[in-house]
Amino acid sequence: MTHSNADPNPNVNPFRFASARGTEPRVLAQALAAELGLVAAPETAADPTAAVAHFGLLYLSDSMARHAAEVLAQLQAQTGIRHWSGGVGLALIGGREELYETPAAVAMVGQLGAEDFRVIRGPVTSFEALQQQLEGFLTLEQPGRLILHADPGFADLEDLLTRIDRETAWFSTGGVSSGQGEVVQFAEGVVVGGVSGLALRESVPLAARHTQGCSPLPGQHHLSETWRNIIVKLDERPALPVFRDAIGEVLARDLRRALGYIHIGLPISGSDTGDYRVRNIIGIDLDRDLLAVGETLTQGQTILFVRRDGQAAQEDLERMLGEIRAQCSGAAIRGGLYVSCVGRGRHQFGNEGAELALVQDALGDIPLVGFFANGEIFANRLYGYTGVLTLFS
Repeated sequence: MTHSNADPNPNVNPFRFASARGTEPRVLAQALAAELGLVAAPETAADPTAAVAHFGLLYLSDSMARHAAEVLAQLQAQTGIRHWSGGVGLALIGGREELYETPAAVAMVGQLGAEDFRVIRGPVTSFEALQQQLEGFLTLEQPGRLILHADPGFADLEDLLTRIDRETAWFSTGGVSSGQGEVVQFAEGVVVGGVSGLALRESVPLAARHTQGCSPLPGQHHLSETWRNIIVKLDERPALPVFRDAIGEVLARDLRRALGYIHIGLPISGSDTGDYRVRNIIGIDLDRDLLAVGETLTQGQTILFVRRDGQAAQEDLERMLGEIRAQCSGAAIRGGLYVSCVGRGRHQFGNEGAELALVQDALGDIPLVGFFANGEIFANRLYGYTGVLTLFS
C-alpha cells in the first residue's frame, strides 16, 4: 500500500513525498520510487557540473532496520538519487499518516543547488569529526543549517550540540532514532552509532520552530539542596510539600496520577522566549519528602513544574504553527520534516493522525515526512516531549 502527496505538476514543486507499507525490501523501495515519480530518473546528483541536484530524506520502521541497506540501495537505483539521509523510528510520519506497528517507509525528495547541501556521512562521534566532514563546505563562522539524526546510544550527543552552539554559527534540528532492536541511520550508505545528517548553506531558505506540548504552572522554584538527580529542598523547604502546593489540592490527593502529566521544566539560559527542557519526575519518597528527576541537577538551579496533556499540547502546537507561518512570510512551503516525541502522537492527542492533521491543516497539505523520536533536536539543544518542524520554503 502506498500513498503520495506529490504535486501533480513536478515543475511547480520539486519536493514530493511518498509512503509505503510492506515487509519485502525490494518491493518497498520500488513502491516509494513509483510514488515519488522518479523511476529510472537520471542521476543528476552524480554530474559534478550540474547546477542543481536531488537529495532525499528516508525513514524506515524499526522492524525493517535489518533490511536498511537493501531498501536504500534499491531506492538509489530506482530513483537515480544517491544523496539520502535519515534513520529509523518506532513510528513514522508521512503526509497526514502516523504509521504505527507496521513495516513501512517514508521518503521525501527535493532539489537544491548542487553546492548548497552536503550529506554528513557519519557516524560522527565528536565535534572535531563533524568539523572535518564539513571542511570546505561550512566554516565555523559561516551560518548554516544541520538536520541531524542521532543514535539513541550516543552518550555524547548533548556535549556535541553544546559545542556546535558555542563554537559555530550553525543551527541544528532533527532527532534521535527510536527502535526496539537494531537502530541505523541513512547517510548515502547505512551507518550505526553517533550522528549523521544533512548540512545546508544559508542560501537554502528554511524555517524552523518547536512545540513543547506543555503549559507551565505558576511560579519558579530555587533548587536549595540537591543530590545527583534528587531534589531535597525547593525554596529552602522540603521538596515534596512545595510540589504539592504547586500542583494544587486535587492532584495532590493522588500523586501517582499527578506524575502522569506533571513534569519538571529546566529553563534554558539566555532564552528570550521562556524556553525550557522537560524532564520526567521518576519517583517520590513520601517518608523523606524527596523528588527524583530524570536529569542530573545542580544546586542553585531554577526549575518550574509543567502540565503535559492533550489540551496543552494542542494549544502549544497551534501557537507554533502560527509562528512558523509568519516566519515563512508568505513564501511557498515546498516540503517539511517533522520530528515528534514518541510520547506525543496518538498517546497525547488521542486519535491516530490528530497531531499531523493540525500541522497539515495549518500548512496546506505540504509534502511532509518524519518520525517519532527518542529525543528531539532544536536550536542545538536536546529536548523531550517536543515536536520540531523544519520547513523548506
